[in-house]
Amino acid sequence: MASFLFKSKKSIFLQIVIKTHNHIIPMKDKTIRNIRCCLYTALILCAVWFLLMVIHFVQIFGGYEVVIWSDNSLLKIGLIVVYIISEVVSVFLCYKIVLNIFRGLRENTAFPKSNVRLFFWLALVFFVYLLCRTNEALLYDDAVFRLLLDDLLIPFFILFFAFMYKVAADAVEENNLTI
Repeated sequence: MASFLFKSKKSIFLQIVIKTHNHIIPMKDKTIRNIRCCLYTALILCAVWFLLMVIHFVQIFGGYEVVIWSDNSLLKIGLIVVYIISEVVSVFLCYKIVLNIFRGLRENTAFPKSNVRLFFWLALVFFVYLLCRTNEALLYDDAVFRLLLDDLLIPFFILFFAFMYKVAADAVEENNLTI
């Protein structure tokens, strides 16, 4: 009988330990509210960025700026297509990152692991976007191809942020497993 009581006490103890290990400590309401305010601001800024992008491309194609199509027209068409695609994909990736964080807040994490891959893609796509933006003068005259330091620094900072985000996501995941 004593061994039966000991086993039942042990099983009760194991149940308590297992329940506490599966418990996730919730974030404070004020913290979640502040994060959501920042996310709503980010969504608004992405919408403004997209609107400014549309206005810019309407100016290019609407005749406000004269594109000289006679010289290297295939290169110019390629530049415009890559420019539009890279900017649209950049905005889409930013929206996707913000929406993933909203979804993560419902699961009580501010650093969803799915965003790490999106940040790396954002750095690559944003590099292409900046390269096209820097060389937009190729559309209007016979300018030379340029690569500025800004074209490399901004994607580098995005990559740096992506690595920091990955460390934070790994730390949160490890912390959730050890609690």
